[in-house]
Amino acid sequence: MATDPAVPAPDLVQHRDAEVLIGVLAVLEGAIWSGDLDGRTASRVADRFVQQDLLAADHDQRDLRQAINDMNHRLRYAAGEYDSPPPSIPLPP
Repeated sequence: MATDPAVPAPDLVQHRDAEVLIGVLAVLEGAIWSGDLDGRTASRVADRFVQQDLLAADHDQRDLRQAINDMNHRLRYAAGEYDSPPPSIPLPP
């Protein structure tokens, strides 16, 4: 289907939605780090990342935290907080 270049493309994610998701990812990462997230829920979250090839199937909790952190920064870029896509910054142990 051809698109008309005169018609602006719709925003794929509203800015406030991105802001909420950024916060949710930060809370989720913190809960995993502190051990406050039960294993079943963490596993279900990890499965979503694995399905999208954003996390290896043989991951550990630190790998999951890293994947969440990386996604958080990609959303920040999409929300306009960064001028260019951010690199993955290794998390502390």
